[in-house]
Amino acid sequence: MQKKYWFYLLGVIALTVSVYSILYEKAKDEQRTDACWDGISRKLNTNQSPDSLLHSEIIDFQQFVEQSLVIRAQMLKVAEEIKETPDDPISPKNLELLREGTVIAMDLREKLYLFAETYECAIEAEGNTLSEYGITSTLRLKAVMLSLSAALTLYDNYLLGALLFEGDDRLRRLINDPDMGFSISANNLLEVSWSANSIAKQQRIQKGIKFFEKESTVLDKEYSDTYYEYLKLLITSSPSYNYLQEIGLEGMASTKFKLLGKITADVIAELRQDGMNSISKFFGNSVGLIESRKGKLYNNKEVAKSLRSILQPLDIILEKTPFRLTDKLIPGHFGHVAIWIGNEADLNSLDMWDHELLKPYHEEIINENGENIIEALRSGVQLSSLEDFMNVDDIAILRPVFDENTLLEDQKEALLLAIRQIGKDYDFNFDINTTEKIVCSELAYVCYPTIDWPTEATLGRHTISPDNVAKLCWTGTPLQLISFYHNGKSVNKDKQLELLKELMTL
Repeated sequence: MQKKYWFYLLGVIALTVSVYSILYEKAKDEQRTDACWDGISRKLNTNQSPDSLLHSEIIDFQQFVEQSLVIRAQMLKVAEEIKETPDDPISPKNLELLREGTVIAMDLREKLYLFAETYECAIEAEGNTLSEYGITSTLRLKAVMLSLSAALTLYDNYLLGALLFEGDDRLRRLINDPDMGFSISANNLLEVSWSANSIAKQQRIQKGIKFFEKESTVLDKEYSDTYYEYLKLLITSSPSYNYLQEIGLEGMASTKFKLLGKITADVIAELRQDGMNSISKFFGNSVGLIESRKGKLYNNKEVAKSLRSILQPLDIILEKTPFRLTDKLIPGHFGHVAIWIGNEADLNSLDMWDHELLKPYHEEIINENGENIIEALRSGVQLSSLEDFMNVDDIAILRPVFDENTLLEDQKEALLLAIRQIGKDYDFNFDINTTEKIVCSELAYVCYPTIDWPTEATLGRHTISPDNVAKLCWTGTPLQLISFYHNGKSVNKDKQLELLKELMTL
């Protein structure tokens, strides 16, 4: 009898807590919606139109998405190294990387939450509110998509954390332990897990997904812009979203809720059996190269051979990848810039092969992949092969026109400046006035100091886009267009400059 009494009492307590939790979350949701619209109202009381405001927010949001993609890739790499040696202590380097990664991830979490919560209320917006602020149905959908993109990015980050850390005692303890030196508080992973499995948050994500799927079906038939396409690709490339679609919404159904939290348990159970390879595959787009297809020049050995016969040290290579997330918000036609440094024979001809700065990279340059390109990727500045680079639709080769009297001196200076960039972090602020970090088009700006590069003032910083670089070939100086492939096909030399200008002025 006493045992039944205790079971009854525990049941009442559990029911009371559940009811209180739901009422509390509902009250918080109402406060959140009010605060959300207040925040948007304050932002709209500026000189910016609703469209330009939202678009500038999406551009800012892009930084944090790309940082999330990079930190995922770094965490995967560190976790893989640690799991390979389960009986050895974690190396000081990996301890530092995990600590730094935790600090970055927690900071990103706060910033992503701000986007998720600021624009979530667009789902509940009514006609009077929309007309009061001049918000069209298209703008409303993009606001919801911005909120949903942020929420899914947060959930993806959590899902990776759950996969990597919750199932490993050493990693879980390490992430949950405080560290005064890094200003890390205790139980970070526990806090993130608790928050991610909140029923109210999962309901809100489901509501956003339903709104997006319904409204985007209509919009796809009559409208598109780069901001909409960027957010759409980000949502549909999310591991959480894709897993949800794969198993079906109804597969997640309980009596009242479709719980995203069940995804984590299912995915962990499936992927733990296959180990790190499956986890890496699940998060295969971690470095930011989320793509809807392969480039039209991908794995084209004939074109690669032809380009190698043309390329000379310090040629500038531009690419276009309209199928990639990272290309969506880059202004202009071209989306990426890299520098060709040449092979061993090329560098010997410049009397640079045995230079102290080049010696550490000899093996990479002469290996079977032939890593002869310097480029700034989201994971940092590195050497890459032409074959890896050619997952593109368009590729243009530009050659600097150096002063004949100082040709060799200028080439050597540019080469050494390019080599000095290897290992630097990616500049997510796209600011040319910083030198400790660098973005792809800044490579050209930094490595060719004799060229007067065009720049633009954007959001309080000076930037240089790939199209800014490409425009300098229009007159044949200071850059000359050597070769151009468009949509996977070579363009005749007598027509390539005309077509390039046309594409850049569309």
